[in-house]
Amino acid sequence: MRDSEIIEAEIMEISAIADDTIKFERIVSWCAAHPDEVAYALHMLLGRHEK
Repeated sequence: MRDSEIIEAEIMEISAIADDTIKFERIVSWCAAHPDEVAYALHMLLGRHEK
C-alpha cells in the first residue's frame, strides 16, 4: 500500500470535484486502479466525519 498522505490527497482531490457524474467516474477509476486501498480510503473518510 502507498503512503497514507498520498491516498488522502488523491481522495480529497476527487471529493472536491463539483460535478457528481465526473466525481463518480473518478471514484470508480480510482477504485479500479487501487483495489487494495479502497477499504483504507473508506475507513479514512468515515473517520473524518466523526471528528
